[in-house]
This record gives sequence, C-alpha cells and structure tokens, in this order.
Amino acid sequence: MGEPDPSKEATVAWLRDQFRRHYASRKPTLPDRFGRREFGFMFWSPGMVQRHIGFSREDQLRGFLQTRVPAHVYYSSAYYEKPDAPTMEEKGWLGADLIFDLDADHIPGANKMSYSEMLEAVRLRITQLYDEFLVEDFGFGGDELRLVFSGGRGYHIHVADEAVWSLGSHERREIVDWITAKGLDLGTVFKEPVFDAREFKGRLYAKRQVVMADPTKDVGWPRKIVRGLIQLARQLEPMDRESAVGFLASFEGVERKEAEGLWENLFANRSKSGPRIRGIDRLIETRKIETLSDRNVKLIVAIVSQLQHVRLNEYRGVPLGGITPRGETDEPVTSDIKRLIRMPSSLHGKTGFQVVPLTRDQLDGFRPLRDAIPATWTDEPVQVRLASGITSEMKDETFKLAPGLNDVPQYLAIFLAASRKASVVQEG
Repeated sequence: MGEPDPSKEATVAWLRDQFRRHYASRKPTLPDRFGRREFGFMFWSPGMVQRHIGFSREDQLRGFLQTRVPAHVYYSSAYYEKPDAPTMEEKGWLGADLIFDLDADHIPGANKMSYSEMLEAVRLRITQLYDEFLVEDFGFGGDELRLVFSGGRGYHIHVADEAVWSLGSHERREIVDWITAKGLDLGTVFKEPVFDAREFKGRLYAKRQVVMADPTKDVGWPRKIVRGLIQLARQLEPMDRESAVGFLASFEGVERKEAEGLWENLFANRSKSGPRIRGIDRLIETRKIETLSDRNVKLIVAIVSQLQHVRLNEYRGVPLGGITPRGETDEPVTSDIKRLIRMPSSLHGKTGFQVVPLTRDQLDGFRPLRDAIPATWTDEPVQVRLASGITSEMKDETFKLAPGLNDVPQYLAIFLAASRKASVVQEG
C-alpha cells in the first residue's frame, strides 16, 4: 500500500466541506413515492458504498446528506414494500419506473470531442429520444416524463407512468430494441404491391412496384425511414455532382454508373422548357418514391437500408442527422427493474455539478457548463495546483490554465478538484 498523499487528502476534505455547505443550504428534491425507494450512496474513499437504506421523512434524508456528505447519491427506480431490507428478496418488489440513460459512451466519436462538444452531442441525442420515440412512438405525455441532467456526461429520462411499473426486464429490452432499430424490417416501409395482373395461357403474370410508407399517415419506423430518405436527398442536393455520386457509389452493390443515374434521376431537370421538374422536387412534394425509375428506387432503398447500420455522425462528408433515425440508450439501465439512478438535485462527486431536473422546454436552452453549476458555488478565488496545463469552459468563459499554481473561481476549483485534474492549495 502506498503512502497517503496529503494534497489529495486535503483536497477531498475541502470538497466534502463544499458539498456539506451545499446540502445544508437547500432542500433535496424528493422522488415520487419517496418512502418506497431504496437509497444508495458512494463516499469519497474508493470502494466505500452504502445501500439498502430507506427514508420515511425528508428531514432524515437531508440530515444524512449533511452529516455523511456522500460523493454520489442514488435512489432505486423500483418501489418496495421494505426498501431498507438488507436483501433484494426481502424488499418485496412492487414495480419500477422505466429509466433511460444516455451519455458519451453512446455517442460516436465522443473521445475526440471537448467536454462541451460531447455534452452538446448528448443533449441532441436525448432530445431525439424524448421527442421521436417516447412521445411520438410510445405516446407518453410531458407529465409522465422526467428529464434529468446527470451531473456528469449525460442525461436520464424517468418514465413515471403506472402503465410501465409492472413491466419485466424482457418487455423493457423490447422497448430498447425498438429504439435502437434491432431487427428492423424495411419491408414494412417499402412494399411491393401488385399494380397489374394478367392471365396468359392459364398462368397469372403480376407486375409489382415499390411504394413507400406515407409519413403523414404511417407512424413508427415507416415514418422515420421515409423522413430519413427525404433528408438524405436534401443533404445531397447542395453537394457538387462528383461528391454526391462518390457518396452514392460507396455503398455495397452500387456501381458508379448506377450512382450517376440515380443522381440524374434526383437532381437533373426533366423539363426542356417551362417550370423546372426534378425527381427530388416530386419526391418531396408527393412523398412517393415511384417518381423515380424502378432501378433507382431499388438503389436508393438499398442505400437507405445500409445507412441504418452506420453509427457515425457523418459518413463521407454527409451529416447523418435525421438520415439515420435510430435512437440510443443504455440497454442494461433500461432493462433493469431494480436499478439505482442518480437523485435529482444531488451533487455529482466527479464534477461538483448538480443533477438537474429539466422540463422539455428547458432542455433546448440548457448548457450544463453554465446551468448545472450550483448557486452555492461562488466566484471567490481559490488557489489550485495543476500537474499539466488545461483549457476549461465554464459559465460562458474559457480558462486557459498553465501547470503549477493558478487562482480560479471557486466553482471552477470544485470542478477541477472533483474531476481529479487539480489539487486545492489550502491557506496557511
């Protein structure tokens, strides 16, 4: 065992004092059915965890936070007869909220982003999950959906609807499969009905034509895929011909000549006189893929199908936002019927940020590096020691800090200390 590091110990003690000051200054935000929840806590020493705790009154929880000062605070998505029972078998499971957890682990290329860029990318994805799946597909209303910034690298959505309480892990995994397009069948989007049938010498000959779902009438994945196809055409339209053809020809089974034909079919003017007539215009206006030639219909359907497996924000210079509509969520969290999740209004021990409950309207303008800093943290200068230089964004200001001693606002000192990027230099 190594020798204790006095600077680390002093920094942790300073952080605990700041967290205690915060918890003493405000009431905690209690979850619904507070007395039926199990609570769990992680403390400042590695591996120090306490769970299987229940509270019947707000003052009990507030007292615990002020005296024990945990680094992280969690409560169960589940409701129990005896939430403080020492084993899961003894607790008596009554049901559970449906929880969605989305953070940087689910964002392609997040490891190459700055912290602020990563948080913005996650915010856009959680907005998609909320709007296009939980509201549009599953029909949940605003009162049933609780949005929360996790205080770290992502967001949670709590579905507090009685209809989901009794769902088991299998049913919850099916919801994840829907959101992530697992097993998606494009045959429900692009169908080939018979449009002409004739009998000749005792045999029936049928002609088929590909038609796509109507996004104004069809719902779920058919609507999403059609909207994505139209968005793909919109993204290709302003590109120069060579780049657009190169993109189309990059997909399996698409020869360059075929890609050129598809581009012509979409963007070349079909009218030699009078108003301009292009395939993309008719596609957008009529929402009918039949406006393209039969061969080009098959090509664009094949391209759209392959794009559903691309987990990048951009492919060959084309942004895929709106083109690949699959959602993201942490499957183990959503399928777990006994999950512990961060408590709104608590503090995150690795950032010092608050776990912030949000409305859907608030989400649009929410910026964690400005809005998740607790009002308890001040602008008073605190001296910190950095092992290496760092650039950090906080409260709409960029701080460029050199190695060694730096005087920074208290709110930045808390973030740097909690994220183990700096130690706090105590006075005296």
